[in-house]
Amino acid sequence: MKSTLFFAAVIVLSIAGCKKKKEDTPAPSVVGFWEGKYGSGSAVPNMPYFFLYRSNGTVRVYADASDTATAGKAEGTYIVTGNTIKTTYTYPPSTSYSTTAAVDAGFTTMDGTWGSGANTSGNGTFRIFKK
Repeated sequence: MKSTLFFAAVIVLSIAGCKKKKEDTPAPSVVGFWEGKYGSGSAVPNMPYFFLYRSNGTVRVYADASDTATAGKAEGTYIVTGNTIKTTYTYPPSTSYSTTAAVDAGFTTMDGTWGSGANTSGNGTFRIFKK
């Protein structure tokens, strides 16, 4: 009887432990460093493009150089709605761009379009990957 009760207690605790671990796993997030390429017009993306999404809703965008130390740097904001991410950013002194992109379920790959000012399309496409 004691061994049956002990075995049942082990099973209950194991199930409870598994559920706890599942609840502690954070949901996928856009926050982090992303890198990839962008293209102008209908050209295949071939120019370096990097996004640093911060947890406070801001983003830093680097473009046109593989080394972020020498790349153009822009600051902006982003909004995530489901699997769509909209970003607006400005290079000093006042050149602004916007993007809209679809991100995969694991938040590891993003495909989108970019445009001038508040337009999120019209200038080209991009594909970036979370690092």
